[in-house]
Amino acid sequence: MSEDAYEAAISAPNLTAEEKRNLELTKAWSVAYGDLDNIEHFCDLYADSTEIYTPLQDWYYAKQGHSNQPWRDGEIGITELFGHREEKIVSILAQGDTVAVQMAVEITSKEGQSRTGAFAAFLKFDADGKITSDHSFLGRHPRPTADQGPPAYRAMIEKLQEINP
Repeated sequence: MSEDAYEAAISAPNLTAEEKRNLELTKAWSVAYGDLDNIEHFCDLYADSTEIYTPLQDWYYAKQGHSNQPWRDGEIGITELFGHREEKIVSILAQGDTVAVQMAVEITSKEGQSRTGAFAAFLKFDADGKITSDHSFLGRHPRPTADQGPPAYRAMIEKLQEINP
């Protein structure tokens, strides 16, 4: 249904040019999420000064006024863990500079273990088309801890503890 949801949203007759652009950018963001061979492209869709926050865990992966490098390092580290990850748009809605999107996710480890899940994100875009705010609602995931995470994430989580009280 992902193409149907996106096509229905992008075809709405009352969209502003900004909303149409932001829907297109969200689709590109979703595709880039799964391109593990070019994860830097996914990271580059975010503004240098961005906020990436998971409200249900009360955890910042990037915070306005702080470097987003730990988050970038974590995304790059994902390539050590996963052989495949893919998002599919379930529903999507744009209003002004913000897009609300519900995603279905499939992830496969390098060892071949697969799992599926879902999340919802509210993405805010600047005039240059960069994501300045990503508030993602991830259901059952606990708040990350350095001692429990995979080695590829430990350094990132330790750095992020500085901005997460």
